[in-house]
Amino acid sequence: MIIGVSVIICSLIYSIMLTILYFTKRRINNIENKIYKLMVCMNIFGLFNELICCYFTFYEHVSIFHEIMCAVVNRIFILYMLSWLFVFTCYVFFVTFKDKFSLKHSKKRINAVLGIIYAVLFVLSFVLPLYYYSDGEYVYSYGPSANLLMIFGGATILFDIWCVFKNKKNMKNRQYYPLYVLIVLMIIVLIIRNVNPGIILINSTFAFITVLMYFTIENPDVQMMEELYRNKKLVEKSNQDTSNFLFRMTQDIKKPVKDIIEISEKLQDYNDMKEIKEGIKYINNTSNNLDYLINDALDVSSMTTKKLKIFDSRYNPVNIFKEIKYRFEKQIDKDVKFNFTISNVIPSYLYGDSIKLKQAVNSVLTNALKHTNTGEINLDVSGIVKYGVCRLIITISDTGDGISIEEVNNILSLNSEELSRIDLKNRDGDILNLKEVKKLISLLGGNFMVKSEEKSGTTISIVLEQKIVESKETEISKKLESYEQSLYRNKRVMVVDDDAKELAQITTFLENHDASVSGSLFGRDAIEKIASNIKYDLILLDDETSTYSALEVLKELKKNKKFNIPVVVMINDNKEFIRLHYLQDGFADCIMKSKLESEIDRIMKRF
Repeated sequence: MIIGVSVIICSLIYSIMLTILYFTKRRINNIENKIYKLMVCMNIFGLFNELICCYFTFYEHVSIFHEIMCAVVNRIFILYMLSWLFVFTCYVFFVTFKDKFSLKHSKKRINAVLGIIYAVLFVLSFVLPLYYYSDGEYVYSYGPSANLLMIFGGATILFDIWCVFKNKKNMKNRQYYPLYVLIVLMIIVLIIRNVNPGIILINSTFAFITVLMYFTIENPDVQMMEELYRNKKLVEKSNQDTSNFLFRMTQDIKKPVKDIIEISEKLQDYNDMKEIKEGIKYINNTSNNLDYLINDALDVSSMTTKKLKIFDSRYNPVNIFKEIKYRFEKQIDKDVKFNFTISNVIPSYLYGDSIKLKQAVNSVLTNALKHTNTGEINLDVSGIVKYGVCRLIITISDTGDGISIEEVNNILSLNSEELSRIDLKNRDGDILNLKEVKKLISLLGGNFMVKSEEKSGTTISIVLEQKIVESKETEISKKLESYEQSLYRNKRVMVVDDDAKELAQITTFLENHDASVSGSLFGRDAIEKIASNIKYDLILLDDETSTYSALEVLKELKKNKKFNIPVVVMINDNKEFIRLHYLQDGFADCIMKSKLESEIDRIMKRF
């Protein structure tokens, strides 16, 4: 009895400490935590009740009061152990099948069945006889009610094992660790009980399992979730900024396309060679603007960390542009309105040369102010963020005098040799002309574009890609990624195919195999995602895309010595004769596009 009581008291001490710790921390209100909260409370109650059972059973024959209390507390203890086993089994059941019983009517039906089973067992445990033994050294209860509890305990363990094997792929899930420990400990306890029923360890085993569950139950950091909620609001704002940016870019593309069509139609009726040359010059200038917008500003497939000019110094872009705004507003002494907008997409910190960036933007703004007596000057800073890179798109527009097409073409046609002759030494902080600004931007690894109409105004765009400095938000994203990977055990598959319909079809087939699919139209995406340490179980590549071939992507991936993900190439029937060559090149397998569904089924079984 002394050994048993000592174990109970030790279990009670660490269980109380756990209870205080658990209830002082904020929790997520999910089904696992609801069940666990009940088990924690039951655990403390059960340990106190067992101590009281030991006392009244030991002194059962002292008085009628002790006999009555012995009967009451021992019966309550049997009902408690029945309830703990039942609740633990419900926990295992819901953890195992939570994805399969998500509908409300299913939950109601399951709860009704479980309620009936529990009610029947509760009544039987309450009415069946229960006897007590005490010889001054050992105390314990026995009889039909205790036997029913032992039978139910064995049945629940068998049921729990069945639940686990029903979901074999999750057997390594840490949520099942308490079950494995419970099975081992219950076998040991049952052996000890058969050898010496007086050594009471069953409830202490329940207490140990309850404590173990605290460290294994899926309960992500609530503070982190609050940060993610805050970030979600920021993302919503960013999405709005992105929508506005895309709308503006769309309008910027629509107008020049419409102008090219109109000028092309008019050129057919022109007889004057001078007019024809002017029209061709306008088309050429407008085409350059379109090419810049499409390829330099909007083409995200070209975004890669490999092309970046890496700088050691970091800066806060929002603060930099706010400083530019503040200083420029002080320069304005005309009837000119200055508008400034910056997208929420822009990260908190970037790596780059903030001094030269400020010089470039200040120079363009000052030149705009010189040629604008009335009207507006606008500074808009937008961004596209992808795989640790932020593409800054800085647009400065005015409603001033404008620049002639000849001057615009002179600026845009500067080649690398001509740019090299522009001397910027000892010019830090100076206001530069537009040719010098173009040289400065090229030194930063960016692109520069001028669009202007005389007497209508000028728009200058600067596109500059900068490496993102990891911030608290990116650290939280990594935690979420890690949590997601531990929570969802499905295969993660990356698919690259520049045919959107085919990509959607492949995604559907893969999702039918419970795969988590990341699809892209660009081969570069696969390279950048792997470089960003995003984990995949399988990569599927279309053999020919508009930007990169599957072989080119594979070669880039294999430059990383740690890369060991199987890469499967998807080919058309007319290339089946070179299937062996693909395998020799290092692809893990080939998929025939004409048999996508059956081929994907084969691949998913293999890998």
